Amino acid sequence: MTAATGHDVRLPPPPARAFLVGIGGIGMSGLAQYLQARGYAVAGSDRMLAGPGREELVDKLRGLGIPIYPQDASGPQAFGPDLLIASAAVEPGNPDFTARPELPVCSRARALATLLNRDSGLQIAVAGTAGKTSVTAWIASCLHALGRRVLVVDGGYMLEAESAQRPGNFAADPEPEFLVVEVDESDRSLVEFSPHVGLVLNIGVDHYGRAELVRVFGHFLDRCRQACVLPADLAPEFTGRGPATRRHFASGPVADAAVIQALDYRPGSQGATFRLAGAGVVNSRMFGYHSAVNAAAVLAALQAAGVQAPPAEVCRALEAFRGVRQRFELVGHTAQGIPVYNDYAHNAAKVAAAIATAREAAGSPLAILFQPHGYGPFGFMRQDLRETLGTALQAQDRFVLLPVYYAGGSSSFSPTTAEVAAEYAAAGLPVVAADSRQDALGRLAAGTEAKAILVMGARDPSLPRFAADLCSAP
Repeated sequence: MTAATGHDVRLPPPPARAFLVGIGGIGMSGLAQYLQARGYAVAGSDRMLAGPGREELVDKLRGLGIPIYPQDASGPQAFGPDLLIASAAVEPGNPDFTARPELPVCSRARALATLLNRDSGLQIAVAGTAGKTSVTAWIASCLHALGRRVLVVDGGYMLEAESAQRPGNFAADPEPEFLVVEVDESDRSLVEFSPHVGLVLNIGVDHYGRAELVRVFGHFLDRCRQACVLPADLAPEFTGRGPATRRHFASGPVADAAVIQALDYRPGSQGATFRLAGAGVVNSRMFGYHSAVNAAAVLAALQAAGVQAPPAEVCRALEAFRGVRQRFELVGHTAQGIPVYNDYAHNAAKVAAAIATAREAAGSPLAILFQPHGYGPFGFMRQDLRETLGTALQAQDRFVLLPVYYAGGSSSFSPTTAEVAAEYAAAGLPVVAADSRQDALGRLAAGTEAKAILVMGARDPSLPRFAADLCSAP
């Protein structure tokens, strides 16, 4: 970038004029709404203003009075901002940086952390390599159901927060008692935050190796002010890190009665039933065993935050959660009656969880479409995904790799999905590559024996529309 970022730049107080470079991203658009709610004049730019999914978001932001510009230097010139706020996905040399090189540039994480610290509510920050969007939304939903005032900034569109006016990744009650936020390890920006309660859900190989992730999550825990929440099996790796007050959760069973455990899991056609030790039976609308573990993490976070309620009320609050878009979302059915699910899975652990949940909900075999979310992440997960699919797939499944989603910026354009599919097929996996989405539709039409179609991938706002199109395809 052409100006200082992150630690060198402070977010000025309102009514400063903030221009968000990359405002169309899920995290940046949530921040834009938060800034506006706190009295800032807000505008932004994005390199992709058109296309399925992106147009709906842009229209809603404009409907809130937030001007949106193409990323061609016109926005900073027309809006006259006091500072730029940059998405981590925006590369140096972007025209909006060079248009006003004298302007300070603040990172998204620094801006968001500053807003949270200026508010008076108790901060709950959710971290982890899988499940943090759902758990962030679930914590906020439970607090609402228990009658508490909440502000939430999430990395997905929460069904309870969606409206004709708002996308659903930000919601705020007046004078919130609790500030619930998802924080990200992919750019290490979670270390900008100093929540009262910090939750680490899990550690899976995604953007970095395990050792680096342990280091980053440990730094995040050290910045927590009141309590931390961890899976029981990971707690030994973080001995001496973070506050002394801890809550642990587990998939169960474990010998320690103080650990919140998800037990007696039973799948159903409308979700799942399970028992949380210390609370009771939960009849959830969420699918998959991983959702029961997420519920245990939610309960642990509420306890760490000092939220007290009778167990029956807590169970009802957990049951009220409606979910998040693209988190094992049933989009519809094909003309042949086959259910189509859309999931944001983009690393090996999430892909495995989504496949297991689809198999549990619909049976076997499965038709699976996966779009990697960038060449760098795809290359990083290449071996891990092959090992995962070796366990997750069955012989009659069909796993189709869509072309890598490219959102711009620097890239080696390697590996291609054709290269990886050939490698996986040589290892005996039922994996093929499609040259295009139209090619993928042809591959799906070639066989109708699948019990369900699962569409997976992150970052690309057109994927939900593609999943919906599968329902209307002949």
